[in-house]
Amino acid sequence: MKAWLCGLDDEEASSVSSILTFIGIEYSTSLASLSLPDFVVLGKAVDSFELDEMVPLISLRPMMKSIGDFNVWFCPLPWRSQSLSLVLKEIKQLHTFPQASGVNLNLHVRHLEALLIRQALVSTQGVVSKAAQNLQIQRTTLIEKMRRYNIDKSEF
Repeated sequence: MKAWLCGLDDEEASSVSSILTFIGIEYSTSLASLSLPDFVVLGKAVDSFELDEMVPLISLRPMMKSIGDFNVWFCPLPWRSQSLSLVLKEIKQLHTFPQASGVNLNLHVRHLEALLIRQALVSTQGVVSKAAQNLQIQRTTLIEKMRRYNIDKSEF
């Protein structure tokens, strides 16, 4: 799983990042460095939030102003391992089932495409030409898609 940390102060970032690292969740404070985060962690200072994509939110505030149709969990620090694991379990289930309000097909196709590219690169140990062959696309097309999804072959 991947998380985007948004609006956290230094103390919050330190606490949240150590917990996420401990449970094996990749995180970043920059949305550009993540292809599609599985969830967003909002700091206490963030009192309202808008994002183009429907991404689950974990807010460090006890309450929040208009949040739209997002799935939101209010989890003030310090986090308890049992309550956090329940929230993460619910977030994982959201990715398995279509939303009642509809499915953003474009988002799901991009997510699946990035996943398949990563799997192909893992199976070929980062050799782009072999991965392109396995995906039955041109090497240049694969390179273009890797740039689009911020996938670096050196990770594999």
